[in-house]
Amino acid sequence: MAPAVSTDHGPATGVVSAYDWYVVAILFSVSVLGYIDRVILSFLVEAIKADLRLNDAELGAVTGMAFAVLYVFGGVFIGRMLDGGRRVMILTGCILVWSVATAASGFAMGFASLFLARMFVGVGEAGLNPAAIGIISSRFPQHQVQKPIGLFTTGLYVGGGLAMMVGARLLAQFTATVQYQLPLIGDAEPWRAVFLLLAVPGIVIALLVKFTVKDDRGGGAMRGAVPVPKGEAMAFTRRNAKLIALLAGSVIAWSLNNYGLLNWYPAMLMRSYGMTPGGVATTYGPAFLFAGVAGCLAVYPYHAWLARRFAPAKSAFYLCFSLMAVLSVTTLVGPLVPTIGAAIVMAYANMFVSSMSVASVFVLIVAVAPAGLRGLYTGFYMALVNLTGGAFGSVLVGLMTDHVFGANGLNLALAVMALAFGPLGALLMYLASREDVA
Repeated sequence: MAPAVSTDHGPATGVVSAYDWYVVAILFSVSVLGYIDRVILSFLVEAIKADLRLNDAELGAVTGMAFAVLYVFGGVFIGRMLDGGRRVMILTGCILVWSVATAASGFAMGFASLFLARMFVGVGEAGLNPAAIGIISSRFPQHQVQKPIGLFTTGLYVGGGLAMMVGARLLAQFTATVQYQLPLIGDAEPWRAVFLLLAVPGIVIALLVKFTVKDDRGGGAMRGAVPVPKGEAMAFTRRNAKLIALLAGSVIAWSLNNYGLLNWYPAMLMRSYGMTPGGVATTYGPAFLFAGVAGCLAVYPYHAWLARRFAPAKSAFYLCFSLMAVLSVTTLVGPLVPTIGAAIVMAYANMFVSSMSVASVFVLIVAVAPAGLRGLYTGFYMALVNLTGGAFGSVLVGLMTDHVFGANGLNLALAVMALAFGPLGALLMYLASREDVA
């Protein structure tokens, strides 16, 4: 095990221990649970649409905007709280909130109640990434942190893949049930039971986090990082205003393309290629899981390769730029291929590059932000992504299908998103790479 080095961007003392990796494993499990609760909605949209009589714009608002409404406020606020400590307590509370909100989704009676439930899923999950990135980056030196961050980020794709594969099995099982009742609702559609069942593990994992995860080795402030006072945080932001603006613009464009695709790709396979929900679960589900995990794990060696060939201070920028550039191509080609087989192949390609790009942004945050500001900037990043791409990416796609291309033209709407926003995100990231951190 390599000793930790003293640096502003990493732990000051100690070595990486087995318990550090245990913490990463627990945070990974929390991430899996969070993304199951989040992504399951994109698989259930067709059943929900039929039962609640929603249009595509309303579905886009529920799958994206609802999650982002409180996430955008909660992410920055909770991120700043996490920089000051009490991360385990805050994370435990967040897990309980989103689990209860997932259960509440199963009782939704229409657009408004489902929108409200998904809002609280968002505020609950707002603390996940700031807490995890803060904890991980405080336990690993900067030259080693890419690997645990990559492992943690795989939770998104493990959770998303399981949400589709397990969700399909649960949906089929509940559909085969002769009849079942829910309190306040009575006769219930199968998608409601899926939400209620998936909420149960949240209580278990919240207790596991509370009683087995320590805030840090010393029990107090971050190892090697003291929370930066508000004035110094503002001073860092002012010194790097141009860089931060370019990064924000890049992330906005990238997220509009990336998250619009992630939220609508299962429905596109059903509408544009005639696949059944079961077919999507057994094809796109594994693509989400295996290609997503592979992409997250590939970030570490790819970034190390870039760091050996370019200035180490710029390698994280080049990492993000190159992946955004490739993603702008794969997301354009994926929805336009002529056959189901080609669409599934492109699903694997899209998920691999998309997951690498998601993990790469976390690597960039660790490389750019001072240690005491990582929670704040991770929260800001997650809020920005969810307020823009997470919220409006899905809505823009839904508006195009409702008013331009029709429901069966979902693939064309996704291609337009890729053409409009993919190259723009890559260009802005390239311009950001030419700026120095002050």
